[in-house]
Formats: sequence, structure tokens, C-alpha cells
Amino acid sequence: MAVFPGVSVTLFVIVTEVLFSSNIFLLFLSTVAVLSFAVLTTIINHVKILIAVRAHRNQVLGFAVSNQQQAIILRREKKVTYHMIILIAALLICLAPSLLLKAFQSSFVQQYRYLFPWTVSIKLINSAVNPIINICRNKALRKAMRSLVPC
Repeated sequence: MAVFPGVSVTLFVIVTEVLFSSNIFLLFLSTVAVLSFAVLTTIINHVKILIAVRAHRNQVLGFAVSNQQQAIILRREKKVTYHMIILIAALLICLAPSLLLKAFQSSFVQQYRYLFPWTVSIKLINSAVNPIINICRNKALRKAMRSLVPC
């Protein structure tokens, strides 16, 4: 199930690059569609996580819970929401250079050839940034990592 989106996006990109390479506008539209799909999929998954957290909170609040426990649950929910916003912002920041470069590809052909590898690298950096964000923001994850890596 997880392989299907990656394979479908890869095939879509290959087909659009071959078919639309002569028409810059269609190439731009296909690129925007692929990047929108990737961004929207990520945002939708994060929103589903937030909905699950909220549903769990509502389920817990359905039982007799003290005000102190309710405050703790609300604080955890806010922390998860803030964490998801940070991860989505990091993704958008890492994808922005690539999208901007693709938007102006036809105007700056020489610069595109030089900058393209850098924008791909920035997109890939997002995969390295996410674990750093998670480790910095999650105390339990830091403890688990320390127990795995002997220092």
C-alpha cells in the first residue's frame, strides 16, 4: 500500500517529462500537480493524526477525569498540534526552492541547470531534518536514542 503512491508519482513524473517537455506551460502544470499531491498527502496525514489525538482526548474526557488530568490532556494535544505545524512548515520550506525554480525554468535556463541539483538536495534534506526535529521536541525519543547509542 505504501509503495503505490511513490510508484504512481514516479511514473507520472516520467510520463509528463517525456510528453510535456516541449510545452513549458504543461510541464509546469504537471510539476505543480505532483508537488501539490505530495504536500497535500503529507498535510492530510498530519491532520488525521491530530484528529486521532482529539478523538482520544474526547474518549478520555468521557470518563470521570479530574480538572488536573484534563489540563494535562489539553497540554499534550496542544504540544502535538504545534509539533505537526513545525513538521509541515519544514516540509514546505524544503519544497519551496524547487517549486520556485520549476516555475521560472523557462526564463532562466542556464540558472536552472546549475540550481536544479541544489533544489533536489534541499528537498532531500527534509528527510534529514524531520528526525532532528522529532528528537529535539520529544523527550522520550531522546531517551530512547541515548539508550541505543552508547556514548
